[in-house]
Amino acid sequence: MNFFQRTPFFRLLLPLVAGIVLCQFLVLNVWFFVVCALLVAVLLVFYLRVLKTGIHYRFRWLFGMVVFLFLFGLGYGLSLEKKNNAVFAMPDTKGVFLVTLTETPAVKTNSFSCKLKVDKFYDNGHWVAAPGNAIVYFQKDSLVSGLVFGDRLMIEACFKTPPGAENPAGFNYRQYLARQGITATAYLSSGAWRVIGCDSAFSFRRTAGLVQMQLLNTFRKFNIEGDEFAVLAALTVGYTDALQPDLRASYSATGAMHILSVSGLHVGIVYVVIAFLLGFLDKSTRKKVLKAILIVAFLWVYAFITGLSPSVVRSTLMFTFVAIGAALDRKTHIYNTVFMSAFFMLIVNPDFLFDVGFQLSYAAVLSIVFFQRPFSNLLPVNNKLLRWLRDLLTVSVAAQLGTMPFTLYYFHQFPNYFLLTNLVAIPLSTIVIYLAMLLLLVSFVPYLSVGVAFLLKGSLWLLNFLIVRIENLPHALTMISFDFNQMFLLLIMLFGISFYFYSKNFKSLFVSLLALLIVAAIALKQKYETLNTTQMIVYAGQKHTHVNFLMGTDNYVYTTDSVELGKVAGGYWRKHQINRPVYLRNNTWLNDGFAYFGNKRILILPAELLGKQTTQGPVSVDFLIVGNGLKPKFDQLLEIIHPALVIVDKTISQWYTDHIRYVCEERGIDFYSVAEKGAYVLKFAD
Repeated sequence: MNFFQRTPFFRLLLPLVAGIVLCQFLVLNVWFFVVCALLVAVLLVFYLRVLKTGIHYRFRWLFGMVVFLFLFGLGYGLSLEKKNNAVFAMPDTKGVFLVTLTETPAVKTNSFSCKLKVDKFYDNGHWVAAPGNAIVYFQKDSLVSGLVFGDRLMIEACFKTPPGAENPAGFNYRQYLARQGITATAYLSSGAWRVIGCDSAFSFRRTAGLVQMQLLNTFRKFNIEGDEFAVLAALTVGYTDALQPDLRASYSATGAMHILSVSGLHVGIVYVVIAFLLGFLDKSTRKKVLKAILIVAFLWVYAFITGLSPSVVRSTLMFTFVAIGAALDRKTHIYNTVFMSAFFMLIVNPDFLFDVGFQLSYAAVLSIVFFQRPFSNLLPVNNKLLRWLRDLLTVSVAAQLGTMPFTLYYFHQFPNYFLLTNLVAIPLSTIVIYLAMLLLLVSFVPYLSVGVAFLLKGSLWLLNFLIVRIENLPHALTMISFDFNQMFLLLIMLFGISFYFYSKNFKSLFVSLLALLIVAAIALKQKYETLNTTQMIVYAGQKHTHVNFLMGTDNYVYTTDSVELGKVAGGYWRKHQINRPVYLRNNTWLNDGFAYFGNKRILILPAELLGKQTTQGPVSVDFLIVGNGLKPKFDQLLEIIHPALVIVDKTISQWYTDHIRYVCEERGIDFYSVAEKGAYVLKFAD
């Protein structure tokens, strides 16, 4: 029996995924689905009624085509429905709304963020339906911390469409939220909302949220605070709001971020513990069934408490099938189990396919299942401790191999010490989870609970200490940026290598090497283009002005905030292999805001110039960049500065941007708004 026969859900998954992906790029006419439905019906009737039973096998491909078309249409239809439901009914409309929180507010640096469902809009004395999903940012207020899932609020807000990718190689926030069914955002000041009740339909989820908070309060009761509490909360119940940016960055840079998102590792540990505690039920078939029911119940309660993230649901589904198979004394085929969980998850929510955690989770599991055993066979050992060490290393290598294309595409970095990290992180995180579960069980026992809490806190401190030490090792992180094509080619390479291991077919090995060669060729092409490009970029910064002058890989920057600059420009620099920035003050070609670059004269408007009432004569420039939050008297400014193009960045308010546009139109001057069109990019001719 070959792979495709043993994994029927893989064959079912392919057309479903094809339909979901196609929906993102192509809008099909309704008649296409009518024709497909008629074709499915005709083929099915022909297969079942016309053909004689004896020749069904010869025409089994007809039934396969029926299933393929049905699942393809199902995937497309489910994805299209999600897209249509995500459309916000009242964009850019300021008013009073009734909303329901669909998650507990999360603490951010300067605000609280929360997802909500918009129900109604107050229009001329009447409440009208205005369905939609949105994210709101609450002004920091002690009252916000008391809000929980299911609370109904009356708010005064103006919901805006989220920004797309405003900068070159920048993050597309609009697309990211749309994948989650969210198409609007809003900011709420302290006096712009009030609680009017709670939605009884969300009572179960509210209870789960309250249970989660109760578990966290139990940890706090034993003086587990700071970074130790943040990691413990993330490890056990998936609560990541307490993680500080520097600690999160340390775990990310060392390749240990996977232990902070509740996934297969954590669900597997819970499964092992519960199966061990219920081991006394293995004496009969009836008791084994009861054991499986209890295990499944515990697993889904745990998944619910941790927020039903895609990785938890996937892992819980897989271990559910494992538990059922154990009760029936049947070995489950791991590949089919994985594909089965993916199939049902995408039926529930097709947008899971575009979730980064979902992709990384499945890539890691499949890679571990396929590569771990061959890697282990390369290192035969008899000693139990060495065997455990070998298995831990091979699992780490297999997981890193499978997730590498995605991490290079999404995060543009590779943790060089991931093997060392996993040798530390996996054993210690396992100990932490066991101790945390034990602490919850004995929290009411005075002295025993204090001892367990002491060991737990010490384990957490040691885990954080070692992660930070690994991060500080020389060359701990390599920054590599891959585009989508390179990621896709790397996946082809991995599939080719996998098929070679499976079939020993040298053609697949040739395809893998060819894909790797093309990846290298794309990187060389990008490097060549970078070396031969001179350009100026005015970035879309939220609060500060950033102007980038690039000559090949040489990188010169005028900026008023280097931290924000790294966020808006870092992705572009990595993608094009550009050197670290040199921050400009005054030099040979930039002086008091005036620059001569690429045979063009540029003025980045300085505040000092606004105080000058007269000059020796009008100054002509090719580009006038207005930023730094300035509000010049533009009519007077144009008496002394004659620009060919005026560029206004995002630090200038909308009403003043409109004023500058009006003045430019009156005088026949070209105008560009970064806030409206995104970053201004000019490539100079050689």
